[in-house]
Parts: sequence; structure tokens; C-alpha cells
Amino acid sequence: MLVDFLQLTVAGLSQGSVYALLAVGLIATYTVRHVINIAQGDFAMLAGLGAVSMVAGGVPLLLAVLFAIIGVTLASVIMERLIISRVKNLTTLVSIILTLGVSTLIQACMLLAWGAEGRRLPTFPGSDINVAGISIRSQELWMLGALLVVGGGILLFYEKTKFGKALRAVAEQPVAARIVGISPVVASIVAFAIAGFAGGVSGVVAAPLYLATWSAGLLLGLKGFVAAVLGGLVSFRAAIIGALVLGVLEQYVAGYIDGGFKDAVAFLVLILVLIIRPQGLVLRQSAVRV
Repeated sequence: MLVDFLQLTVAGLSQGSVYALLAVGLIATYTVRHVINIAQGDFAMLAGLGAVSMVAGGVPLLLAVLFAIIGVTLASVIMERLIISRVKNLTTLVSIILTLGVSTLIQACMLLAWGAEGRRLPTFPGSDINVAGISIRSQELWMLGALLVVGGGILLFYEKTKFGKALRAVAEQPVAARIVGISPVVASIVAFAIAGFAGGVSGVVAAPLYLATWSAGLLLGLKGFVAAVLGGLVSFRAAIIGALVLGVLEQYVAGYIDGGFKDAVAFLVLILVLIIRPQGLVLRQSAVRV
């Protein structure tokens, strides 16, 4: 029983790391533009499917992964330039409607390009680990490592660098930000680039274990959104912790109750958080000096 429990925990942490990367991207755009990007999960699937096609065309795996991430990062910036920046009175509700439309467009393009059948990337280089009867797949280590490097890097960027703090200041005091020389346009572009990069990384590291399909992005993005809500849509740390907890809870439900209830866990958590603690797991509101 203990081995099964630990095995489910490891699987949940690796799966939660994917949600965490998506949540980091969602918070990056929300803290700068108050945009909730419903298409975040679709960008992840786009990266996974793009990498699959490049590998099938003879491109080395790690190079294909790099190209896919860069392509999705550019796609996120293009969305910001062509759609988000064109709306003068951009409210959170309007952003949801706009990005939902982008999500539908991306899904349609993926369906036309790759069909309805799911595709899987080859496993990244590495060896599985067995500890006391617990099997840790090498790809799960890549997923956790991606969160540590990419998620941790974005967290440090926003919390420790002047430019990162300036990005968050744009959303709080846009007029004051302009006065001190912070460009809202540059801040928005950088935020969407960060979101696209995080989404692309989550998609390619998950593709070897979970099928990349045209229709999976919306649900994946919603789970990332739940994790972001756990962080109050402002705290990267709380969102990452919430995402890992969410992934573990899903695996426990799938392992001990029924796999059919797995996807319901995220939305049950969302309902409970909105009722009990709408500010998420954030204990206090912190001020950011720029």
C-alpha cells in the first residue's frame, strides 16, 4: 500500500509540474495586462504536435523541442500584437472571450494539420530510476526538472530583477509606469513571450507520456487556470504549490476511486477555493518596489 501511495505521489507531482508551468504563464499575462489566456493549453498542445512532426521529418529530438518552443513563443507574441493590443478597453471578461476565440482557431488548425489521432513524442534521453520498489520514469524527471528550471527561473525573474518587478508595476500603476520610463507595450510583449515559452515547455515535456491531441489543450489550460487561481492569480509560488497538489490529488482519485473522476478534481477544487478562500493560497498581499 505504501509503495502504491508513493508511486501515485510521484506521478502526481510530475503531472502537476505541467499544470504549474501553464499556471506560471497565465499569471505572467494576468499580472501585466489582466488577461486570462484561455488558449494557454492549446499553445502547449501546438508545441507538442509541432515537435512530433519535426521528429518525424528527421529533425533530432532536442532540436525539434527547441524549435517547437521558440515557435509557440512567437505565436503567443503574435497573438498579443494582432489581437490583445488592438483592444482599447480590455477587461478580463473581454480577454477571456478573445482568447477563447484564439483557442478555437488553434484547435481547428491542429485538427486540419494533424487529424484527430493523438501523437506522442519519443522519450527524452535518460534512464528510469527504481527506489524501494518505486519506479520513476526518466520523462517524469524531465517534467519536474522543467518546472524547477523554467518555473523557478521565471519566479526569480519577477521577484529579483528590476525589469521583472517593473512588469508587474505596469498592471498596478500604468500611468506611473510610463512616467518612470516603463513601456507598457514592451511589458505586454515580454509577458506574452514568457507565457508562450512556459506553455511550449509544458507541452513538449508532457508529450512523451501523454498524447498530444488537438482537443486536449482547453482542459489542460483550465487545470492550469485552477492552479493560477490557487495562487490568487498573482503569486507564482502559491500557484506552483497548488498545481503540484492538484496533480497529486488527481492521481489519488484515479488510483483509489476511479479514473473517470480524475478530471473533476480540478473543478471541485476551484469551486471550494472560490467559496472558502477566493484569494487563493496567498497568505498576504505583498508590495513590490520598483
